Amino acid sequence: MNIENKFKYEVALSFAGEDRRYVKEVAVCLEQNGISVFFDEFNETELWGKDLYVYLDEIYRKESRFCLMFLSESYAKKLWTNHERESAQSRAFQEHQEYILPIKLDDTEIPGIRPTIGYLDGRKFTPNEICNRVLSKLSSVQSNFSELEDDADIPVVKRIITDDEKNKYLLNAFDELKKAFSSRLEKLSNKNKHVTTELKEISKSEFISIAKTEEFEFGSKLWCSKRFSDGLAIFYRESYREDFQSNSYNDSAHAVDNGIEIYFEILGLVLGSVPGTEEIDLKHASTEDLIKYFWGRFISNFSY
Repeated sequence: MNIENKFKYEVALSFAGEDRRYVKEVAVCLEQNGISVFFDEFNETELWGKDLYVYLDEIYRKESRFCLMFLSESYAKKLWTNHERESAQSRAFQEHQEYILPIKLDDTEIPGIRPTIGYLDGRKFTPNEICNRVLSKLSSVQSNFSELEDDADIPVVKRIITDDEKNKYLLNAFDELKKAFSSRLEKLSNKNKHVTTELKEISKSEFISIAKTEEFEFGSKLWCSKRFSDGLAIFYRESYREDFQSNSYNDSAHAVDNGIEIYFEILGLVLGSVPGTEEIDLKHASTEDLIKYFWGRFISNFSY
């Protein structure tokens, strides 16, 4: 079972010597099933004469598909297991998929291993059962990789995306924007009893959001309208009084495409970035980004 050529080992085992007996049974089972395993007893010749600090970092940070980590009181105390753990965590931090597969042999807390990470309890599973779970995990990854490999050389062909499609995308996003503001305004006043909020729907393509405290009042208007010759756009206007007759605006967003997908370009007419939205790409924003951005603009008024 060879999942990807870029990995030297499909599984690297990280454990304390005190837990060797249990771990070795897992390692033997995996090897008998054709899995390439990094387990010190299997790799004694390979390790001979190596700078282990550097070499083990390579194994646990780069050269293994998964790191099977056997957590215990002994594991927490050992210098070498901490080195292996830190290397594995460095890899896990860079990836957006599971890499560390923890197996708890007791209830010792291990630095950096969050309690929210899914684990197997080694007190409830035999080594062979752990082995079978790992085989199942590897089989699943192999299947996913094969699917990706099957269409890896199939290109995505660009097409002409019509103005009607972009306008429909924008209007759907505006509806989501309205729902999001309505929900957030209600939550804002529920969480802050001294804040009164209101959403006024002027029409299907225009609404006003208002927030009042004992000290001040501010609001915003969001509406859809034609943007010169570029089709529809969403406009945003702020006001510190209920003066929303003017169609002058502080910000806007319009739908664009790259021949594959439709997305938003946000004008971004604000000094600095909107708090909490720094990670949004204003030139390639989703509907969720749009909501986060305009709501961020609205609530930033509370900081003044």
